[in-house]
Amino acid sequence: MLYLIAVLCAVVCTFFVARYFAVKTRLVEKAIEDTITRKFSASGPGAALNRLKEENVVMRNLLIDMIENETSVPTATSSPPSEEQARAINARIRRRREIFGEAIFVLQQAETSSTRDHNLKIHG
Repeated sequence: MLYLIAVLCAVVCTFFVARYFAVKTRLVEKAIEDTITRKFSASGPGAALNRLKEENVVMRNLLIDMIENETSVPTATSSPPSEEQARAINARIRRRREIFGEAIFVLQQAETSSTRDHNLKIHG
C-alpha cells in the first residue's frame, strides 16, 4: 500500500511539473512571437506590408462605393426620363467621377511611396 501511495504522489507531481513547464514554454513562445512582430513591424518590409494593407482597404472601400453608386439609380425605363431621374443620373455621374478621382489619387500616392521606398533601398 505504501508503494501505491508513493507511485500516486510521483504521478501527481510529474503531472504538475509537466504542466508548469508547458505553461512556461507557452509564455516564452508568446514573448518570442511578440518580439518578432515588433521587430518586423519596425523593419522596411513590415512597414511596406502595413502600407499595402492600408492601400488595399482604401481601394476596397472605393470599389464598394462605386458599386453602391451604380446601383443607386434604377435603370431607365422605356418612358422618357423625368427631371428627378435626370438629376439622379447626373448625381451618379458626378459621384462616379469623384470616386475615379479618389482612386487615381490613391494610386499616385502608392506609386510615389513605392518609388521612394525603392530609392531608399538603392541609396540606403
